[in-house]
Amino acid sequence: MKQSKHLLFLVSLLTVMATWGQNQLTGKVTDSLNEPLSGANLIAIPVNDALSMEFSITDERGRYRLNLKNDSAYVLELSYLGYKKISDTLRLAKDTPRNFKMESSKESLDEILIKQKMAVLVREDTITYRARVFKTGEERKLREVLKKLPGVEVDREGNVTVNGKKVDKLMVDGKTFFTGDTKLAIENIPADAVDEVEVLDNYSEIPFLKGLEDSDKMAMNIKLSEGKKKFVFGDIEAGGGPEERYVVHPTLFYYSPKTSVNVIGDFNNIGERSFSMQDYINFEGGILALMDNPGGLDIYNDDFSRFLRNDDFVYSKNEFGAFNIVQQITDNLDVNAYTIASNNKMEMLQENDITYVNNNGLDEFRETRTNNNLFFSLNKLQLSFVPNVEEDLTYDAFVKTSRADGLEQITSETPQNTTFVDTQNEPDAIDFTQNLKYSKQFSYKHTTTATVNYKFSKDNNYRNWFFNRPLFSGILPLVTEDETFELLQNTSSRLNKAALELKHYWVLNNTNHIYPVVGVDFLNQHFTTLDAQVLNSGEVNDFTEAGFNNDLDFRFMDQYFGFQYKMKLGDLIIKPGLFYHFYMWDIDQLGEQITNKTKPVLLPEFEGQYEIHNSEKLKLKYKLNSRFSDASTFANRLRLTSFNRLYQGNEDLENQLYHSASLSYYKFSLFKGVFINANFNYTNRLKSVRNTTIIEGIDQITTAIYTDLPEETFSLSGSFSKKVNDFKFTLQTNGNLSNYSRIINEEILDYESKKYGYTFKTETSFKDLPNIELGVEHRFNEFGNDNFNNSFEQINPYAILEYDFWNAFILKADYQYNYYENKNTGDINRFEIGNFSLYYSKEDSPWGFEIAVNNAFDVGYKRNNSFSQFIIRDQRIFIHPRTAFLKISYKL
Repeated sequence: MKQSKHLLFLVSLLTVMATWGQNQLTGKVTDSLNEPLSGANLIAIPVNDALSMEFSITDERGRYRLNLKNDSAYVLELSYLGYKKISDTLRLAKDTPRNFKMESSKESLDEILIKQKMAVLVREDTITYRARVFKTGEERKLREVLKKLPGVEVDREGNVTVNGKKVDKLMVDGKTFFTGDTKLAIENIPADAVDEVEVLDNYSEIPFLKGLEDSDKMAMNIKLSEGKKKFVFGDIEAGGGPEERYVVHPTLFYYSPKTSVNVIGDFNNIGERSFSMQDYINFEGGILALMDNPGGLDIYNDDFSRFLRNDDFVYSKNEFGAFNIVQQITDNLDVNAYTIASNNKMEMLQENDITYVNNNGLDEFRETRTNNNLFFSLNKLQLSFVPNVEEDLTYDAFVKTSRADGLEQITSETPQNTTFVDTQNEPDAIDFTQNLKYSKQFSYKHTTTATVNYKFSKDNNYRNWFFNRPLFSGILPLVTEDETFELLQNTSSRLNKAALELKHYWVLNNTNHIYPVVGVDFLNQHFTTLDAQVLNSGEVNDFTEAGFNNDLDFRFMDQYFGFQYKMKLGDLIIKPGLFYHFYMWDIDQLGEQITNKTKPVLLPEFEGQYEIHNSEKLKLKYKLNSRFSDASTFANRLRLTSFNRLYQGNEDLENQLYHSASLSYYKFSLFKGVFINANFNYTNRLKSVRNTTIIEGIDQITTAIYTDLPEETFSLSGSFSKKVNDFKFTLQTNGNLSNYSRIINEEILDYESKKYGYTFKTETSFKDLPNIELGVEHRFNEFGNDNFNNSFEQINPYAILEYDFWNAFILKADYQYNYYENKNTGDINRFEIGNFSLYYSKEDSPWGFEIAVNNAFDVGYKRNNSFSQFIIRDQRIFIHPRTAFLKISYKL
């Protein structure tokens, strides 16, 4: 491809430019005993303001490297915690080696910290960045600041990683910012408000549990500039454009030692979504929390999620508001509360070419038009009471509400039939969760935590289907006297769930800990479905006698106990564990008990971590997992889930059982400018809840089964980046291989799925020149069995430009070329997507003006593909048309 060749040429040219006209200052930093000092800061400050500041931090062997402009004067400052600062002036005409020996300081640690504002300070599990050192001028929001920090990455979805590890919680001046999710913060906190960025690895909410509970969380604390404290700050943006486009985006913040208030609003109809499916998952605790929660992954299939899955719209109107307050009531009591509300109107259009590979290659063309209105709110109150340094009591109350109405219009064309389906959906849900956690440190050797959870949720969905012809003849008992057919479906679920867990941390000695655990979980869920035909006369044709309509009660109890044993052997930490679970569950359907079972399960686990040194670690995890499905999967009577799909649960299902193992490695070296991160994951399912499917034409009848059919998944991902002067080069790879079996038309079929690809990119961090990111993403998808094979390829070269010029303008532009090929049909699709903005703000003026264009090439749709055991889907997703608008902003 020409675009890829041009991109590789530009990358090669930038590589040559990276070392042009520069000399290296290299050497070692040691103490008075010639022992290397790891983490010492070296800052080269240019005498000429036109040049940029250079920075280095010593590695574990005390080595450093600085790239300085040839024959230019710099003031070199060398600082290290607990040692006297070294200052010198230098000018390099060639590469120069130079070692430094530092003397310990007699001043107190606090005095040193005040005097030596180090660019990067590394202390055990904490990294502190002095943001001013790394800013280059074009930063408007926190996102741009974080991307300049060594070892920090920010992806397009708003996820932040430090040295390859994801940040799980974000705080501002030590106070949780809304839910702690990174996206809200990085998109809204002004860049000029940031003084320092503090990264806390192995973060624990309760200080005296740090080192005991082995938290794998990473938190980030944004420390504000002094000028932003005790003042309201933020900005207000408002704008509009042709075709009545508008955008209003206020952000207001107030921080003081005892109070913080955050207000964020976003009102627009320019296609920019304020809340996505990924945001929803993050607010639920993230994907790992969902995997640990029985039935947690069902969030993907609930009625509320259906309205969030698509990120591409023909038209969208978003109204989003968020309010957060953190207040210190007394020295021992803090209150943290937030409310997030969103009201969205979305119009979507998709076209699908579908091939049913298990039905002699039957083809279907399907057009789906959707109009949705969605309102939801997320509300939380947290009370944190710390009576003394040995006790901690936290109470959380969380309320989630949602309601929506939508109209989906489907046209399905096959050689045999043309089907028109209109579906009206009205889901309505409320979720109320309470958590109470008490922790007590009795002594250095004994600490106990008690956790109590209660959850109530209620979900209802009223759905009306309108068809132009009868469906599922012989199964749906339709009255065929009418020319059109209306089906009524009501689905409801009511859940009560309670849990209690006690965990004791017993420190045997400095290298051996034992953690006994005991707990109980109880769940009671009532699930009902009603499918019936509404005749033109107004009469209702009930389907109960035909095997439809569920009225099910599911009661489940899990009683468990076990222990974890933690041992430290030098730089190696191992933590095996063993848990015994005793499950009890019973099910009533239509008032009669159909299941009453008990089952014991023994679940081993193991964790191991080897710290090669502070910046290089290897971690291994293994666990035998057990999961139960929710009531809807046990409901053994039929229900309609789409115009061509019937679903039936199974009361004989039991717990899924599967092995999971992961091996991760990461290394970073600021001396070499190298960052490496690699992860390998393996899953082997012993017992699974899967679907068996009967297909006739395009109609599918799916039944849940409990099976030991083989299923394995291997996945590998890695990232390598190298920083050379103001350039960073990154190679990211990923691969996924799955082998599994499914039952289709009463035949066991074996499948193999392969997904793999890579991304290569280069980024610049100039102070006075345009900054650009150039990259190419290359993806391959292969899927098949003995009867068929499918292969797709996608290539996406892209470029992102940011340029701060004339001390008043910021130019931003992004471009992506998309190449999509279906290897089986030879079908090739190409399209380009680009966005552009030019921002103007005079220095020291609070006013700003921006011209922006989204979808600058006015592309009509994106191309995508997917496949399952019997379907190959080639998809065209229509997107928001080109939108141009002018924004005016005012900075408080």
